[in-house]
Amino acid sequence: MTVLNSIYSFIFECEDLGRKAQFGHPYIPYCILIFYVLFCKWIGPSLMKNRKAFELKNLLIFYNFFQMMANSYITIVTVITVVTYWDQRCVHDITGHLAAGVLGRKLHTWHLYLIKFIDLLDAVFFVLRKKDKQITFLHVFHHVAVCWVYYRYIETLDMGFYLVITIAINCFVHVIMYLYYFLAAFGPHMQKYLWWKKYLTTMQMMQFAIILTYMSVSFATGCNKAGAMEITFFLFILSLLALFANYYRKTFKTE
Repeated sequence: MTVLNSIYSFIFECEDLGRKAQFGHPYIPYCILIFYVLFCKWIGPSLMKNRKAFELKNLLIFYNFFQMMANSYITIVTVITVVTYWDQRCVHDITGHLAAGVLGRKLHTWHLYLIKFIDLLDAVFFVLRKKDKQITFLHVFHHVAVCWVYYRYIETLDMGFYLVITIAINCFVHVIMYLYYFLAAFGPHMQKYLWWKKYLTTMQMMQFAIILTYMSVSFATGCNKAGAMEITFFLFILSLLALFANYYRKTFKTE
């Protein structure tokens, strides 16, 4: 029971959000991300080189369904936050009503953070299924950078309303994305229902365009500050838009 209580406390209680985000030590999140890159690009493929690919159909069905539900939950909570605090979106002080309200939803913030680290399993499953070609620079960079961004956000508690907007849009897109993967996990016979992959990629690019537009307007009007973290985040989103556009061009250019 002690182990179960510890697991329950770790997932569903948030006495110290910053400490929990470190998984016990400030270097652990960085170690996880470094090992993730090494495993996906070198360790995993080497271990699987002379082994038969794993059949993970049932696990993938469960995993993708879980991701759909988890991201739906975060989307709903975040949209409610956006609507509730929309009139206070230009509050700058971290002690203001916006920050107090958003940071007051610590449990939801913690769950979002956990989900972003769980997302790393996407590439792990690719390795175990010997789908190494799907482990692209875009895939690895995207997941590592997102985990780092959310870790820094929780660690510093420095935020703007643009981040709440980003979470709402991104989690909604992830619901659609994992719906696609959920259907694909049932097997080749589902391919006839997955004609909309091209439009899923378009939706992913649109989210980045919306986020960049919102941030640009916010910075230009003084609604949000344009500090180092904000500029870094803006450039990160811009790089994702460029990478996804390049992927779209290479994948769908013949259609």
